[in-house]
Amino acid sequence: MPMRTPASASPGLRWDIFCRVVDNLGDAAICWRLARQLANEYSLAVRLWIDQPQALSRLVPGARPGQIQDRVSIECWRDDDPRLSLTRSEQLADVVIAGFECELPAGYRHAMTSRRPVWINLDYLSAQAWVDTHHGLPSPKSDGLTEYFFFPGFTSESGGLLREADLIDRCERFDRDPSARIDFLRSLGIDAKPGERFMSLFCYPDSPVAELIDGLKAIEGQVSAATGTPENWQLLIPEGIAPELSVRRGVRRVPFVSQTDYDRLLWSCDLNWVRGEDSLVRALWSGRPLIWQAYRQTGEAHRPKLEAMIDRWLKDAELPDPAATAWRKAHTAWNTAPDPASRALITAALPPTLEQLPAIAAGARRWRTAQIGQSDLARRLVAFTAGKL
Repeated sequence: MPMRTPASASPGLRWDIFCRVVDNLGDAAICWRLARQLANEYSLAVRLWIDQPQALSRLVPGARPGQIQDRVSIECWRDDDPRLSLTRSEQLADVVIAGFECELPAGYRHAMTSRRPVWINLDYLSAQAWVDTHHGLPSPKSDGLTEYFFFPGFTSESGGLLREADLIDRCERFDRDPSARIDFLRSLGIDAKPGERFMSLFCYPDSPVAELIDGLKAIEGQVSAATGTPENWQLLIPEGIAPELSVRRGVRRVPFVSQTDYDRLLWSCDLNWVRGEDSLVRALWSGRPLIWQAYRQTGEAHRPKLEAMIDRWLKDAELPDPAATAWRKAHTAWNTAPDPASRALITAALPPTLEQLPAIAAGARRWRTAQIGQSDLARRLVAFTAGKL
């Protein structure tokens, strides 16, 4: 990973990132990507404190507490750890990041009052308009500390998106290599045959996966008006995702892969079904078509977040109306409530989405080109904290 140390960064500064794994794997994935990028691209001394290291080990093979991996010190976050409960001010980091609104350890927080590091609350990604007006705001505390809210987002006024310096180059090299996709899929036990197209599926347990498969089965062999070739799709599902599904034609199980190989899986597919935050961002940078499943919240509270992301993506993708309509309807169907009537919507939404896939793919590349012009989350974070140290 190339080193890039802007004038505002001070190599050797100590950063502590705290991560509680609330649900699924997204919290660990994002905190690890950020920690790794800060350590490798900015020469910062980074410790990642994570309460469920086993979650990280699924994404980063070999990651263990007490070890340094990819220049990041990995620590198991236990509230009774004397390094946290009896922290002296000289042991504190210069920058402290609380991942996704997690509460800092009480002893560590108390020691911060004497040394006063820069304290960042790294929040969840959103395309909603309010993010731009709330990003970077201070929250003074009664003990004299100040917490700053850092909101990842899609605009220059937000905190940006995670993106390593070499990510797009790696993706483009993969695209230029005619054997890269075949070789990678073969490493997963998939022999790609002429005419086959691939979808990856990473979804939550309440997804209408069975209905999606029914939709693919219904169009199998039909000649696509967009490509002039028969529809021949293979759905690639990692182990552990939708475990209730039986093996059937057109559905292939692949291993649950590392973060690095997950990027390659996205690059190998013609359409990616993704969930949450981390896989959404990686799919966006892949430049491939995607369908996103937002994390479901009570009272349909996730709906505004979903609609904002759709609107933001369509703005930069500049799709023709038929493609934009199909893409939006596919998202609506994929994110419906888990009841029989709603789940069937994805079966109807699938054919027009696939017919418009060439236009959606062109839009995905336009979106990526537009976003590449913006600085990434790590760079913005380094610049933001440098002005407060």
